[in-house]
Amino acid sequence: MIVKGSMNYDQFGRKRKKKAIKAKKPDFKKQSAKSFAKTSKKPSKKTIYPSAKPTEYKTPEDTSYKKEISKQYTVSIAYNKGAYQVIPKNEVKDIGK
Repeated sequence: MIVKGSMNYDQFGRKRKKKAIKAKKPDFKKQSAKSFAKTSKKPSKKTIYPSAKPTEYKTPEDTSYKKEISKQYTVSIAYNKGAYQVIPKNEVKDIGK
């Protein structure tokens, strides 16, 4: 008998072998403090890395003209082919001919 949703049976109706699960008790240890400084060969000395220097903000290039040009075209499947093609809006009526 197969019980719907039971984990004792696989998708083909065969009974699965039960695997013994041995639960391990987690070993909680106090973590040491993480340091982002490179330590040298001697553990007492540390080399500190300075932060990056701030730079001037540059405005991105204006690409709004690309949107205006792309409004003049449409993408369609080529006739009897699997590839796509870019077609001008005034030739949309000819798609598939």
